Amino acid sequence: MKNPLLLLFFFLFGFGEMEAQYSNKVWCFGDSTGVIFTNPVSYFTISEAYLTASISIADLNNNLLFYGSSTNATAYNSSYSNRGKLINRNHIKMVNGDSLFCRGWYHDILIVPKSVLDSTFYVFVAGVSGPPYGLYYSLVDLKLQNGLGEVTQKNIQIDPSPMYDGLMAVKHGNGKNWWLVTRHFDNVSQSYNNEFYVYLVDSLGISAMPVQTVGTMRNSNGGEISFNSDGTKIAVSDLGNLIELYDFDRCTGMISSPLNIELPSTTGPFKYYASACFSPNNRFLYVLSILAIDEAYIYQYDLQAPNIAASKTQIGAIMDSASVAMMKLAPDGKIYIGAWANLPGSGYPYTQGYYNVVNSNLTVINYPDSLGASSDFQLFSFSLGGHRTYRGLPHNPNYEMGAWVGSPCDTLTVGLTENEKNDVFFQAWYNSEWNMIHVNAAKLKGKSGVLSLFDVEGRVVVERKVDMISGGYFTSEINMNGIVSGVYIVSLTTEKDQVQGKVLKF
Repeated sequence: MKNPLLLLFFFLFGFGEMEAQYSNKVWCFGDSTGVIFTNPVSYFTISEAYLTASISIADLNNNLLFYGSSTNATAYNSSYSNRGKLINRNHIKMVNGDSLFCRGWYHDILIVPKSVLDSTFYVFVAGVSGPPYGLYYSLVDLKLQNGLGEVTQKNIQIDPSPMYDGLMAVKHGNGKNWWLVTRHFDNVSQSYNNEFYVYLVDSLGISAMPVQTVGTMRNSNGGEISFNSDGTKIAVSDLGNLIELYDFDRCTGMISSPLNIELPSTTGPFKYYASACFSPNNRFLYVLSILAIDEAYIYQYDLQAPNIAASKTQIGAIMDSASVAMMKLAPDGKIYIGAWANLPGSGYPYTQGYYNVVNSNLTVINYPDSLGASSDFQLFSFSLGGHRTYRGLPHNPNYEMGAWVGSPCDTLTVGLTENEKNDVFFQAWYNSEWNMIHVNAAKLKGKSGVLSLFDVEGRVVVERKVDMISGGYFTSEINMNGIVSGVYIVSLTTEKDQVQGKVLKF
């Protein structure tokens, strides 16, 4: 018999790689800019010039897998409505990776892994101004073309409605699936709405949740949807002055508890809140306001203040020929801001020798967990190592976020429910000699129950009705013949109790 304590240790500490198989540390953006946020920071050269949103994803060793953008220099000038393009790790256009339905906004394209167990990825795009309007996806399979990847499905429509420029995703509480969140924009009647559109993304596909109506009515097509570091809070900013906070349930995808910081305006003046992000410790919210093409202000809100709106503090400004659009929290815990050197003759793309302090650096908030001026806003202080930037930065979700530990949907951590406090005993371990899982329990309440075996995608592999022995005792086996090796969840549910644990078949 295997030692269940040793197996328990393995399950607790050896399963993390299945929760986060991808890295946030590799950024591709601007004019040929590649940055790897290791210590020290290193640089590489990409093959594109990106004015607006870009995307990139790397493996856990910070090896680039692929990247792309909703706008590139060639498509920007030739095809206004089909600007999106994906590039493989060798910096060559991915097979079938061009002509994605994008129009060059700042938060309108996103890479979401399809499964923790497969090398396939969804690339979502939001048609904000069009045609084509709507929400679309393309499917990338990195097993093809000798590991360089190929787009196997392209521009598949999910929703035909015009979108808000605020596409974002966050890990499901189970640590393996994803939630995709976006909003609509009524480009015809300009009517107001408070609708959120949430989709569950897993290995079986994309499932639309019921439309959620919550929070303040708004009608802007631009801004940003941002999640905090543990995915339990959402900040929404838009060009019509709205700044609002919400709670997010990573188990159910439900958005609730709206907290308004600033109300939208119907007549102006508009502050154009184009970008927002949380500090790493989740105490502060930073919002970028663009009042003119070369006039931008960065504000800090203290989310622990009794009056959040009154805590608004300007921590910096970017002026004089620097067109600003986006800021992003980086893996090093700092917030970076991209700017386009909007001087006469600069154009897009930049000419070969056009370098200056604006396009050769990013502006940085060095200590975003600190209050006010101590957050240390520094203009054009992060060198891009000989590369250049425009307005956009990588629009990537947090690939390294793990399971929501202790939540109802946390199937990737070993443990018991509240019954553990009442001396409930539960064991499940795999016997390789007999090819079965042994299950023992004691002090359970209830006379009958259900014994279930789930795979890491949440699918039921085995399920049967069982009876408790007098005194709340239970013992049984699950035959694993014909079931592939891998990690499984064993769950035992009675009328009054539920216990579960992870088991590895090897």
